[in-house]
Amino acid sequence: MVNKILIVSLVALVVIIGGLYASGMIFPREAETIRIGHLTGDLHHLALFVAINQGYFEQYGIKIQLKEYVNGPSLMQDFLAGELDFAYVGAPPAISARAKALSDPKSHLPVVIASVNLEGSAIVAEAGIDTPDDLAGKNIGTPGTGTIQDIMLSMFLRERNITITKSPMSISTLPLEFSKGAIDGFIGWEPAPSIAVVQSGAHVLLTSHELFPNHQCCVLVVSNKYLEAHPDIVQKFAQVHKMANQYILNNPESAKQIAMNVTGYSSDIIQLALSHIVYTSTPDPESMKTFLHSMIDLGVVTTVSHDQVDGFINAFIDTRFI
Repeated sequence: MVNKILIVSLVALVVIIGGLYASGMIFPREAETIRIGHLTGDLHHLALFVAINQGYFEQYGIKIQLKEYVNGPSLMQDFLAGELDFAYVGAPPAISARAKALSDPKSHLPVVIASVNLEGSAIVAEAGIDTPDDLAGKNIGTPGTGTIQDIMLSMFLRERNITITKSPMSISTLPLEFSKGAIDGFIGWEPAPSIAVVQSGAHVLLTSHELFPNHQCCVLVVSNKYLEAHPDIVQKFAQVHKMANQYILNNPESAKQIAMNVTGYSSDIIQLALSHIVYTSTPDPESMKTFLHSMIDLGVVTTVSHDQVDGFINAFIDTRFI
């Protein structure tokens, strides 16, 4: 009898210790390393750098490996290939990538787990381009074909029946090329437009709020395969992101200083840039549906029909972590 009691007690002790180990309460496991893609010099992604600055990832036992990209379409190529677990990226590039890869079981499809920001881009132009109609015939830079800024510009020009020459280039090149007079203006994410305003005498012709009020801009996406394998880590990252966005809202001066440190730009540039960005963690599915309808009309998305848009966006966004 004593031996049976001892055996039962030992089994129970093993189960308890195993549970404590699995939970990390004893013998803490090595922190999970996640691969995160983000865009070059993009203040839309300030929450990522706030989270790093404030130690939120360490707080949740997460190690990070960052990879920087010149724009959303180039990021999504690596994402679909499984080279990233998470990404801060514009909604249209993520939508386009998911639409193209839905039929490929090998692709790592993007799933939205949070909003990063609304709005936050602008068209800046030289003197003499004072109204949208003045864009006709001008050479306007973009941060790349298929970026959210490129899509928004195409939507606007199509609606107004305006023809321009587009000059795709890297975001860091846009203010420089404008300052040299190589382009008449450009559309870009912040702080690129504000750099041109402060340093080169550009003026804001239209903010993205004026192009498409309250539109979803960047989103935080996770690979569908990573989500299936590690929902606990996804939940932790979503919490880190929400904490960082809330920090930006609650501590604007501190967030501004972090932005200055990350970008190296002056207070004037960062202050102007941040005034154009709305930080929120709650996605806006309706504006993403509008984007997708327009992308179908523009021929950017050819694998989804208009009557499939609602179902596509509903599957694109996972609200469990918001």
